[in-house]
Amino acid sequence: MPDPAPTFEDVNERAKEDWKRDTTPFDRVQSVMRTAYDPMSAATVAEHALTSEQTARKHLRSLVEHGYVAETASPDSKGTLYQRASDSLALEQARRILDETDTETLSTRVLEMREELREYADRFGANSPDEAVRAHADIDTETLLEWRTTRRNLAFAEVALALSGVEDATGAAEAL
Repeated sequence: MPDPAPTFEDVNERAKEDWKRDTTPFDRVQSVMRTAYDPMSAATVAEHALTSEQTARKHLRSLVEHGYVAETASPDSKGTLYQRASDSLALEQARRILDETDTETLSTRVLEMREELREYADRFGANSPDEAVRAHADIDTETLLEWRTTRRNLAFAEVALALSGVEDATGAAEAL
C-alpha cells in the first residue's frame, strides 16, 4: 500500500516563518515601511513585521531619526502613525534610475518629459493636472493619469540627475 500523501503545509505560514528566521526585526520593520503606501500605527507595523509592538516602535524611532520614515498624527489624535518619508522614497527611486540608465539617456528623457508637460499645459490651458481639473478642462481620466505620472517621473529623473552630479563632483574632488 502506498504511503499517504504528506500533510499540506500552509505556504504563507511557512514563508512567514522563513522570513522571521532569516531576518532581523529591524530588517522586517524597514521592509514593511518600504512597501507601505498609507500611514500605519506601530501595532500594525509590528503585526506585518512579525515582531512585538515595543520592538517595532523602537525600530520605527530609529528609522525616523535617519529620515527613512516620517511620523504623522492619527486622524483621531490617539496615536502616532508612521509612513515612508518622501525624501527617502525619492532617493531610492533616483538610485534605481541611475543603476538602470546612463546620464546621457536620462538627460534626453528629462528633456522629452519637459516637452510632454509643455504640451499638456498648452492643450488644457493649465500648468498642472489639478489646475486643469479646477478649471473644468475637458480632460479624460486616462490623460489626467498620464499627465500626473509624467510629472512624477520627471521629478524622480531630476533627482537622479542631481544625485549623479553630486556623485561626479564628489568623485572629482576625491581624485585631487
